[in-house]
Amino acid sequence: MTAIAALAGGLFGCGGGGSGGGGGPAVPAAGNAAISPPPTTAVAITTGAQTTNTTIAAVALQAVNGAGVVGIGNGNSITPLGVEVQPAATKTMRLTAVELVRRHAGTIRDRKPSASVTGALVVDTTPCFVSGTQTLVFDNMNMSGNFSQIFVHCDEGGGAVFHGTISSTGVSFSSTLGNNAGDPYTESVAATMAIDLSVTIASPPGVLVSQGSLSFSSSFSGMMEPDGVGGVTPGFPTHFETRIFGTSLLGSDGVNSEQLSNFDLTAVDDDAAGTTFNGHFTYANSAINGAVTVNITTEIQFASGAVHPHAGVIEITSSVSGKIKVTILNDVSSSSPSVQVDVFANATDTIPVNTYQLTWADFDALA
Repeated sequence: MTAIAALAGGLFGCGGGGSGGGGGPAVPAAGNAAISPPPTTAVAITTGAQTTNTTIAAVALQAVNGAGVVGIGNGNSITPLGVEVQPAATKTMRLTAVELVRRHAGTIRDRKPSASVTGALVVDTTPCFVSGTQTLVFDNMNMSGNFSQIFVHCDEGGGAVFHGTISSTGVSFSSTLGNNAGDPYTESVAATMAIDLSVTIASPPGVLVSQGSLSFSSSFSGMMEPDGVGGVTPGFPTHFETRIFGTSLLGSDGVNSEQLSNFDLTAVDDDAAGTTFNGHFTYANSAINGAVTVNITTEIQFASGAVHPHAGVIEITSSVSGKIKVTILNDVSSSSPSVQVDVFANATDTIPVNTYQLTWADFDALA
């Protein structure tokens, strides 16, 4: 199971007022033990090795799936989401880096109007629903300021406890707003982010940790709506676009460690149209004892609310040898094949040596 940033589903559920203002309250510290990186030696892709090759395919596609917004939903940043993670607690180990970034960007967006224009530090600590705290720390974001979320054993009552820090620097914010109700708007946030975050899950028991850094841009679009006092205000966003790029993001579930490196990934999530995902990255995982390069050659497509994608192609290559092509046939969780894995002797070959078709149940079990 992958673990990078699997912590996002409901991560930003702590809302409401707190101890704000003026730099008076102390800023808490929260961190986790450093993750030992997985092996990064290139994995050989050899024809005829069905179990090895289908496992590489499953691990790589799971990394792609979870890097987007799969199973997390469209909740905004500070609404009381608790720690709801769909479809099931066992799926929280999926890599969900883009969703984590989007919710962090949404928190910045929601707090933007209250940011100081003088650069003074604002510290806002709120209790989590069951126990622990979340603290927001921010300064003047109009002038490339900073924004941090600090979770100290934050338990929102959903079976998971969050602990650690997400910090963004060089924050920029822009908006294009409509003048009338029903007009479209777009608000955008960009920054460089550092992550050191863990989630302790009650059932099934486990501890997931994500650490690293990346740059991001995230936009939120929707329609203007009446503000109740004769004006208009941005309504709840219905269209999201998030890009993350960087050199290293580590994750661990206590059994396997993983690393996303040299990555550039973009997710477009629309309430009506669903989600698309594009990009590339190098992926190392201790489960495959090395690293492969993953390119999305045909965008991964999810219907709104779907657990699995219904279309898309990824190609997995290695500097040592071979190529694996994963084609998504459908998103039906049944006995019919939903994923096709083709194995090529060389990265430049167009005709596969081996072809395997699997159901989602069988394919998911490999990762």
